[in-house]
Amino acid sequence: MAGSLAQQEQLRRNMVTDVAHELRTPLTNLRGYLEAARDDLVPSDAALVDNLYEETMLLSRLVADLQELAQAEAGQLALLRQPASLAGIVEQAVTILRPQANAKGLMLSVDLPDNLPPVDVDPERVGQVLRNLLNNAVAHTPQGGEVAVAARSGDREVAVSVRDTGTGIAAEHLPYVFDRFYRADKSRARQTGGAGLGLAIAKQLVIAHGGSIKVESAPEQGTSF
Repeated sequence: MAGSLAQQEQLRRNMVTDVAHELRTPLTNLRGYLEAARDDLVPSDAALVDNLYEETMLLSRLVADLQELAQAEAGQLALLRQPASLAGIVEQAVTILRPQANAKGLMLSVDLPDNLPPVDVDPERVGQVLRNLLNNAVAHTPQGGEVAVAARSGDREVAVSVRDTGTGIAAEHLPYVFDRFYRADKSRARQTGGAGLGLAIAKQLVIAHGGSIKVESAPEQGTSF
């Protein structure tokens, strides 16, 4: 019990440290912009307003993601479950991400069998998971690569995969990709790599549905969720 309590306390401290770290950068940028404008070092024009707006949007997204993750981990996230067509959910997510894939010259393919049964899910939440996985796949796949979505039905479940031919993830990072604030590529900025909450939220949403999520990957050989 003492060991468990110590571990929980360490996790709490890590969480507080991570949140403080993620909030510090946009807050520092906001303060810098405002102080420079106050001291007439930069003009108070449309460009300044755009910069301030972007930083506040980053803060808003981070706070919203943290709240959603906290609710999901506490089992308090409301799911509006209903019989839904998984094919429809997949097609909608693919349609949203297709312009980004086309802009990078990627092939975005979908393989869905005709006999997929209805699934008892919250369509919006499952679509959120798929969009996150597809967005990551597009972001990490170089021009000319491929992103493929497929689904298969089993006896008691339906499995969906999002596979890419991108840069891949090294073995030492794989156990941590679903941890909050974890970035395998430490050089990725918040604007390009997010706060490291997307996969943590995706995992909790899948678990809330009674499902599971896993990843297989190797450097320069692509990734499959």
